[in-house]
Amino acid sequence: MSVAGKDTFEDSITRFRNRSIHTYVGHCLLFRGQILQDGEFGVQSGWDTATNDFIVEHLVRLDFLRRKITHNPQQLDIKTLQERARDLNLSLLDDVNDKSPAGEEVARPAGREFDLPYRLDGSDPNVPLLCDVDLRNVDARMFVTALDQHIVEATRLDSRYATYRITPRESLMLYASLCEMFDMAVSFGGDSNRVPIPHGVRPSEEPRGPAASPNREEK
Repeated sequence: MSVAGKDTFEDSITRFRNRSIHTYVGHCLLFRGQILQDGEFGVQSGWDTATNDFIVEHLVRLDFLRRKITHNPQQLDIKTLQERARDLNLSLLDDVNDKSPAGEEVARPAGREFDLPYRLDGSDPNVPLLCDVDLRNVDARMFVTALDQHIVEATRLDSRYATYRITPRESLMLYASLCEMFDMAVSFGGDSNRVPIPHGVRPSEEPRGPAASPNREEK
């Protein structure tokens, strides 16, 4: 059963038939889980060079996947496709190496809709809501917010009604937000961009509890 998202996933659509979008969202959530587990990502301001290299590498891989799922019609007419379908000398391997010539030119019935295998309402421990994640680093929080919005954007594409692939214009929309995150990595990532601001101990982390904080006002 489809469950609506909450927090930064609030507007996500979690049930649709496009397999490519399901795959893309899965890779984005995998990336999200990995950076949230990075010990250098949520501390102080910015993040270290090793973490930044990891982030940039994953952004490049997401962009490569985006290109792979973008509709790319081949210059083949229906007669040529029919001949290839009957040719006993051709194999599936030949077709794949030829960029799946029949994959995007032949009309196919719509596939059935199915749910994302990830719950975006906070009930999945592997996909915590941003409001429940302890991120002191405001730069890191900004990056994860952008990534969550990118995921939501992917689930709301019109191509979710299709069975396979997304349109070039939708692909450019995803590309724009990937560029935004890449710019964040350039601007805030790396040892040279870190600002060592000590946070100290917050009232909620006091052993005595927030109620015993010395600057708490009595009402």
